[in-house]
Amino acid sequence: MSDRLVDRQYLAGVQYASDRNLSARQAIYRFQQPLIRSSAWALDLAQLVGDERVLDAGCGNGLHLAELTRRAHRGEVCGMDLSNGMLTAARARSDAALLVGDAQRLPFVDASFDCVLAMHMLYHVPDRDLAIAEFRRVLRRDGVALALTNSHRHLAELNEMVGSVLYEINGTDPASLRAYLRFSSESGEAELRRHFATVVRHDVESALVVTDSEAIVAYVASMGSIARAGSGGPILEEVERRTRAVIDREGAFRIRTDVGCFVCC
Repeated sequence: MSDRLVDRQYLAGVQYASDRNLSARQAIYRFQQPLIRSSAWALDLAQLVGDERVLDAGCGNGLHLAELTRRAHRGEVCGMDLSNGMLTAARARSDAALLVGDAQRLPFVDASFDCVLAMHMLYHVPDRDLAIAEFRRVLRRDGVALALTNSHRHLAELNEMVGSVLYEINGTDPASLRAYLRFSSESGEAELRRHFATVVRHDVESALVVTDSEAIVAYVASMGSIARAGSGGPILEEVERRTRAVIDREGAFRIRTDVGCFVCC
């Protein structure tokens, strides 16, 4: 059985064939307190002046491309993703140039960009070292790369609850569900330092204060692990039951968010 967390065919053809699953997970952040627009927070770290040539590798549905558009970025912007479906969603948010491509084999000459974005994507790359080397290759000498990921503690309360449900129903190992454990805030620096002289990590924490159990059910339903479990109905029913119990008892289901961004030069 292939490892679906890095399986190119599964990621592009199933989990991210469109932005439906990603949008379901993004939607839960409407409950974040205080609200943090992670795309704006991360791009601020790059200290762009507006005329840089930017590559968003693994751009997904265009969250960061849309932020560059909102800022009226003047330099050429290119979004790249494995999935045509994700690019369709990104196209509705930005007029950036878009192409299908693999981060392990970037279709650009050396020193093509002033800024490379790798936002919540390196944990899905089979050969991260090769991808990071490619980011360094296409980046100009004085350019900057951003690598955004999650801490091991990100969504801890939600992961604990869902992992418990999956283990009890199907015997699934909860640790196998979180792709970002492969490249996290805690582990990513060592990998990046193989190719970048300077790597600085910035962290931001907040919380989701969820008052609607259906938002958590929708988030969980979007996870590939639920489809693999083969008993999504009972799993989602139990997630809904446990979530509603917490909301009824405490007024909200509180979930920690903990995100890190590496600034690499």
